Parts: sequence; C-alpha cells; structure tokens
Amino acid sequence: MSESSFIFEATAENFQQGVIENSYKAPVLVDFWAEWCEPCKQLIPILEKLASDLNGQFVLAKVNSETQQALSQQFQVRSIPTVFIFKNGKIVEQFSGLQPEQSIKELIEKHTTTEADILRNQAFELIQSGDNEAGKQLLLDAEKLSPENALVQIDLAHLEAGQKKYTEAKARINQLKLADRESEQVISLLNKIELAEIAEEIPQNTPDINELLNTVESSPNESLPRFQLAIQLINQQEYEAGLEHLLYILIRDRDFQDGVVKKTLLSTFSVLGDENPIVGKYRRKMFNALH
Repeated sequence: MSESSFIFEATAENFQQGVIENSYKAPVLVDFWAEWCEPCKQLIPILEKLASDLNGQFVLAKVNSETQQALSQQFQVRSIPTVFIFKNGKIVEQFSGLQPEQSIKELIEKHTTTEADILRNQAFELIQSGDNEAGKQLLLDAEKLSPENALVQIDLAHLEAGQKKYTEAKARINQLKLADRESEQVISLLNKIELAEIAEEIPQNTPDINELLNTVESSPNESLPRFQLAIQLINQQEYEAGLEHLLYILIRDRDFQDGVVKKTLLSTFSVLGDENPIVGKYRRKMFNALH
C-alpha cells in the first residue's frame, strides 16, 4: 500500500483537511510519535498494518511531535506515543503507550462505517419520509449483513412496536446483549410498549376524551373512566394531565386492577427519562401518595 492511500504525515498545514474534514468520511487515527521514542517505533508498524488490512476503513495520520510542536500543544500531548481517533470532526477515542493490535482494531471498528450502517442510514431516511415498509426491508438487509448489530435490531424493534407487533419487538430486544438491553433507548422502548399494551387492554369501545372528561367530572371517584382518560392523555403526550389522573386513582383506589396505576406511572417516568422535570415532580407526588 502506498503512503498516500490511507497513511500520511500530518502537519499543522494539512491537519484541517487531512484529519478533520476526512473524519466525516471515515475515522482518522492520529498518532503522535518521535524518532527517539522506542514504543513509538513498535506501535507505528502495528498501525500501518491495520491501515493496510482494513483497506480504507480508517486513515492513519502520523504526527512527528518534535517537528509539529504546535499540534502537540494544541492537543495537550504529554507523553508519546499518544493516539487520537477522530470521527465527524471530533475526538471519539484516545490512548497512550503501546497497545496490542487486537485492542486497537476493536477501537477502530467501533467507529467504522460498515455497509450495514449505510443501509441503516438509508432506512432511517425512508422511515422519516413515511415509507416504513421500504425502510424495514433495508433494515432486514442490514440485519443479514450484520446480525450482531444492536442498533439495527433496536430499529427493527421500534418498527415492530409501531406496527403493534409487541411480542415480536420484545423477543427481538430479549436477544440483545445485556449491556444493549440496559441502554436508555431500549428501556424507553420497552416502557412505551408496556404503555401501549396497557392501552390495548382497555375495551375497544372506550369513549373519547371529551366524553371521559364529562364522566370524570360527574363521577370523580369512578376509577375506570379516569384511568382510560389518563392513558389517552399520556398517549397524546399530555403527560402532566395524565399523571394527575393516575395519582388521583392511586390515592383513592390503590389496588385498582391489581396495581396497574403504579405500573403505568413508573412506565411513563421511564419513557420521559429521569432528566425530565415532570418526572421528579411526579415521583415525589407518587411517593407521598404511597406513604
């Protein structure tokens, strides 16, 4: 492989184009080294081999820290070798010292764009435009290329949930690795599915919101219409109004339908996320109602 293919000497003059701009196309690994540094001399052949083996999945930029002191100071390089991985104009990984080839390869592969990633991005654009079926087919094609790609699996689960195929969506999620199942994105999806399933358990002839509002006003202590109203409000993203109705039931009829109100409150909190101020407010209210 020629030096100009996927390896180049980075300088202050070519850094913007060679590293920053190129990192929007593929990850750029920037290695700060020096002639006197023995670990650097051992690391460089490993990095060059990876650049050759991975054939364009990343670009290697070598920075001589002695001749490019301005760059070393800019990135606060205090020891060498120091390696940064840039993607989309930003540093996404870094390490110092000699590292095993496999460890470096795994770091690079975390940020490389695969054919499955490209299909997933195309699928996202189709789904955003409303063409769910075409988007799903691209995701299924991406799944064939990369069955272990958790993001593809999560995207498919989102689509299945949107099509009310809750059992399929949950089965797909359950096949993910534990770390992926515990991500905020997946937990939020599971709670949205749980809320949707609760809503589906309500009889299909449920009155509309206006009729339920009238019923709740005339019969405030009837739990079922208030619960039906709360679910409809939450599904329309009128969260505070829905949560208020759930709390009203919790205070007066805690055991309604085997504790479904508390379960719905917790699922709604998870959907909104702990950073949402509504969650903190209503967690306190729920605690007070229970105690």
